[in-house]
Amino acid sequence: MQLKDSVRRLNSTRRIRATTPTSSNHVQDINVEEELAKLQPSQRLLDSYRNKVGKFDEEHQHMLQLIEKYQQVTKPTFVEDERRQLTGELIELRSALSDINVFLHAERQQVIRLHAENERLQLDNLESEKKVALLLSLSGLSEGELKVFLRDPRRTTIIKQKLPPELKKLHNKLKKNVEEPVETEAGLTLRARIKSLEVQLEESQKTWRGERNAFIQDRALSASESKAQTSKDEAHIKLLTVKLEEAQSHLSEAVKDTLKKNAEVQELEMAWLAERDHLLSVLATVQENLPLATQMQAIERSGSYTDLSKMKSTCELKELRRENESLKHEMIEAEELRTMYESQCLHLEQNMCKLKEQKEAVDQLYKERNQSLIQQIEMLKQDRKRLDERRRIDLKGFQSDIRLLKNDVKTVVHQLYKITVAMSGGDGLPVDFSALSEMQAVAALARTVQKTIGDTKRKILKLENEINNACE
Repeated sequence: MQLKDSVRRLNSTRRIRATTPTSSNHVQDINVEEELAKLQPSQRLLDSYRNKVGKFDEEHQHMLQLIEKYQQVTKPTFVEDERRQLTGELIELRSALSDINVFLHAERQQVIRLHAENERLQLDNLESEKKVALLLSLSGLSEGELKVFLRDPRRTTIIKQKLPPELKKLHNKLKKNVEEPVETEAGLTLRARIKSLEVQLEESQKTWRGERNAFIQDRALSASESKAQTSKDEAHIKLLTVKLEEAQSHLSEAVKDTLKKNAEVQELEMAWLAERDHLLSVLATVQENLPLATQMQAIERSGSYTDLSKMKSTCELKELRRENESLKHEMIEAEELRTMYESQCLHLEQNMCKLKEQKEAVDQLYKERNQSLIQQIEMLKQDRKRLDERRRIDLKGFQSDIRLLKNDVKTVVHQLYKITVAMSGGDGLPVDFSALSEMQAVAALARTVQKTIGDTKRKILKLENEINNACE
């Protein structure tokens, strides 16, 4: 019996020695993915995944709300191209209207010049007719003979004949008698000139009144247009300020969110590092206990427990197996949690990058809007400068016209003064008091014209001051 027991022990030891290398090879050939697929998912891991999915959904909805807010802020309220086109057309229309006013002013000046030329030609015609009548009275010819004489081109030579002394006396008497109406004819011509000047003054006053009314209307239109434009600009500026405040508030909220996310990411990194250290320590303990577990598996596969004399060894082996399995499950869960935390960190980094890009886009859009506003303000300033220059040019034209009228009135007064001095001279000629009274009336009328010119000048100065105040 003792021999049999010893033989059995030797056989068992041989079997154990033979099976130990094969068991190590079997452990090396085990596929980890297949073993993980055989394991059942734990409830804890499923709960953690559900919580993470819920958090991701909430973050997704929050990000969608933020995107909608930013879109509402950056959404344009009106079309900028149409507004610029309308402003350009308005500037062109204003320039065309001012050019038309300048052309009208030039045409009116031309009409006044043509009227003056017509009056001068009429006066020349009257003087020529009077000369012809005087020549007819001196020559004693009839009108029909004179016409034949003028129409016949062959009778171009005039032979001077000597008159007898009696006819010379009659001729001298006729000259003396004719000298008196010459002065009256000069007075008549002066009256005609004065009447023509009065007509010219009336026409110039009419044109001046029309131009004044046109300028008043232009001023009212420009004032209304400027008020409307300023109201539009103020409304646009208010809207842009509101948009800017909203963008700044959203930007501050985004910065706060990013700071919170950075703090959360740092906390998660710290927790992940602590958990990694814990898992590394657990893995080290598992690796230390791994050779003992392989020996236990080899003993289990060999099936020879006859050499174990006590039951304590089998209980210890079972406990070691359970601990080994639990450690494997913990290691798998730790790996899964590590991968999950890594994916969360990557997702948070991507969110941070997106938020930075959105912030840069909002800043760029704000800068572009601010530049467009500055350009619009510069365009409005240039338009006002152009209008001021055109008004100054028109005022200079009015001042030059008034100066010309003053010079014309001065020349008329000077001529009247010369006529009165010539008529009241020491020639011994009879003075026509009716002509003097008419001259006095003309002088009074000239004074009234001067007063009206002074009043108009004052009004024009007032208008200039008002225009300068309005431009300022």
